[in-house]
Amino acid sequence: MNIELRHLRHLKVLAEHASFSRAAEALHITQPALSRSIQGLEAQVGGALFERQRGGIEPTELGRVLLRHAQAFEASAQDLAHEIRLARGLALGELRIGVGPFGGSALIGPVVGRLNRLHPRLRVKLTVAPWQELPERARARDVDLIVLELSEVEQLEDFASRALSAHQVVVVCRAGHPLAALPSPQLDDLFAYPLAGPRLPPHAAKALAAGMPAERRAAALRNGPLTLECDSSSVLKAMLMDSDAVSMMPRFMVEAEVRAGLLTVIDGIALGTRPRFGVAWLKHRTVSGAGLKFIDLLAEHDASLASGKRPSRRRAPPR
Repeated sequence: MNIELRHLRHLKVLAEHASFSRAAEALHITQPALSRSIQGLEAQVGGALFERQRGGIEPTELGRVLLRHAQAFEASAQDLAHEIRLARGLALGELRIGVGPFGGSALIGPVVGRLNRLHPRLRVKLTVAPWQELPERARARDVDLIVLELSEVEQLEDFASRALSAHQVVVVCRAGHPLAALPSPQLDDLFAYPLAGPRLPPHAAKALAAGMPAERRAAALRNGPLTLECDSSSVLKAMLMDSDAVSMMPRFMVEAEVRAGLLTVIDGIALGTRPRFGVAWLKHRTVSGAGLKFIDLLAEHDASLASGKRPSRRRAPPR
């Protein structure tokens, strides 16, 4: 049996759109051409690949089997193209990075800026997405590298990673917050106010809820410990400035707002958490030269943040 990749792609797109007309439009071919392609594939495998349902079409059991292999073939084809670009030295043309909207995005901005100064012709594409989606985006070859807190991705057997520093987490609130007036604030004082933060990994949410007073602990374990949940660091900080909510985040994320007098760090409350950000990639995919350079620059920038030193603003090299 000699099945062409083109036909498998038609099968995959048709399953995604559940409509011949929409799939044909996405593939930039006519609907009759798509129908002939699917019919030819059905003739090769000896059975129907789709059945009509209310509101669209769905793959048959045979169709689902073929779809699994179609996705694997497409990933292999993309990996082959990636390896060819590396062998030709063309991988410096583009780097695609996936990053979470909270700590990761706050971490990599200066790094991508410096990479651009060093290699102004390198095209860098950033995809900001919830951290839960990033591994799947890497598997789908939407991105080459992902930057996120490593506690979850380190458990995935198909990923390799490079860990960065373990950053100090601080309690943050608006300037003039009642917490800032306490001579020696304690952890229990923190829980008197609404908690704000990004969507937490299960282990982090459980640990935070466990530290709450007994009367709030059960509800926090059941519904989550946060009153205000927001994955965008910039939106979250704006919320803090106009409320009595408090948040916990790596100190490097709030240095600018603290210097400007917009937010306050409450010292003395021991949280016992030190998130470890890092960069990860699929084990069986070769990291390009551009990717390796980005990883080195990221590690350098992260080390400067962990040491408490403000990163230097380097001039671009003469051209």
